[in-house]
Amino acid sequence: MPKRRQRRIEEGLIDGRISRSIWKLALPMMISGALQNLFSIVDLYFVGRLGHVEVAALSIAGVVLSVLVMFVMGIAIGTTALIAHCTGQKNHEQADEVLGQTLLLGAMASAIMLAIALWAVEPLLALFGATEGVLVFGAEYLRIVFGWSIVIFAFMGINQAIRGAGDAKTPLKALIVANVINIFLDPMLIMGYGPFPEMGVAGSAAATVFSRGVGVMFLLIHITIGHATVHLKLQNLKPNPVILKRILNIGSFASIQVLIREISFLLLMRLVASYGPVILAAYGIGARLRMIIMVPGFGFANSASILAGQNLGANQPERAARSVWQTVAYYECIAIPTAAAYIVFAPHLVGFFNDHLEVVRVGASFLRFLGVSFPFLAISLVLGQAMNGAGDTRTPTIVTAIGQLVFRIPVAYLLALTVGMGPTGVWLGINASDAAQGLLMALVFRSGRWKRAYARHKRILEGRPVSSFPDSGTPRHVGKMESCEES
Repeated sequence: MPKRRQRRIEEGLIDGRISRSIWKLALPMMISGALQNLFSIVDLYFVGRLGHVEVAALSIAGVVLSVLVMFVMGIAIGTTALIAHCTGQKNHEQADEVLGQTLLLGAMASAIMLAIALWAVEPLLALFGATEGVLVFGAEYLRIVFGWSIVIFAFMGINQAIRGAGDAKTPLKALIVANVINIFLDPMLIMGYGPFPEMGVAGSAAATVFSRGVGVMFLLIHITIGHATVHLKLQNLKPNPVILKRILNIGSFASIQVLIREISFLLLMRLVASYGPVILAAYGIGARLRMIIMVPGFGFANSASILAGQNLGANQPERAARSVWQTVAYYECIAIPTAAAYIVFAPHLVGFFNDHLEVVRVGASFLRFLGVSFPFLAISLVLGQAMNGAGDTRTPTIVTAIGQLVFRIPVAYLLALTVGMGPTGVWLGINASDAAQGLLMALVFRSGRWKRAYARHKRILEGRPVSSFPDSGTPRHVGKMESCEES
């Protein structure tokens, strides 16, 4: 008989010190977030050497690419939640099955993207205003990325599956491998150095796909023959309608969250752009500096997601809640001092990126407004992702819609245009939405609805009836986990 593969189990996430569990997950994911940003910066740097038309093509292709990101994020969050639940329950065989269904979903979604690559790339780019050279270069880029999107889906899906099982180090290793290859290939394929063809913007796409492909091979070796936390087995690639539906149920609302943020970003960008290039430059610098503080936030948020999911799976809802609130506290310890530094040193920080006096003045004003809302942003980011990890993506989606579309856009437009406050009105609109979203996220998290959502997913996967199990209330005649409320 063949020797059975040993499974590596990540210890300490459902017992022991909560602080150790948080940092064990958060630190590798913070580094991963920084590497993801580096990936984009490298692409932009080398494409920027080709000319402004090529940069414009890459930028507008990035907007269209957000559609692909929306699908990928939805599947990834659904996968992370379910595998965290299964791992907490010590049901590793079902975790393996979730991984198989994730890859199956990725293959289905990539078939749709391939069809878009073959027949709909130009119309999509034209819809976003691309013309002439921008349209040509953008189409070349998207045909490659969409045509090979199976690589993107597989890379993200396997990464999130491994993370959901509690292993944050292996995905980081895969990302390091992919980044090193991308940094090497980008100039070679874009500029055509040495034996490589000169592909221009398309070279950036080819480097991205190839480097991600190598990352996928690294991960596949890990989950097929290595001592991984989750194992890939051929029998798990057979469609399982129950698990597929659960991934899609959780992931669909997660995708809508991404869509809501994109809509809000585009509407806000349109308003800011109406004030001219100086204000737009100041806004762009402020947005980049805001993203810097959000990079560690994504690490903490994903850590809270996994800890919430695994502890719920282990029937420890109180520990799940404590883990999440402690993660919020750790992020605030970074966000609040950073916010203070942004407020005090705002002109110097903006001036580092651009020395235009008006850009520095307006950008410093924007950065100081952002500093005030950082603590609320930290609450919203961590609690929202924690609820996603519990399988309750609907609630943070509603809160995100209220914060981004009910508060941010109307308040920004009202104060900027109707009241006549100009850019300051836009900054206040962002402040109001961050504060409203953070406070509302705290309220809904304390309501405990995320625990009931987890219990509902569990019952469905176990094949138990849910007709008397409404999301809006506590179910009757259920066990300890399913009747718990926030203490």
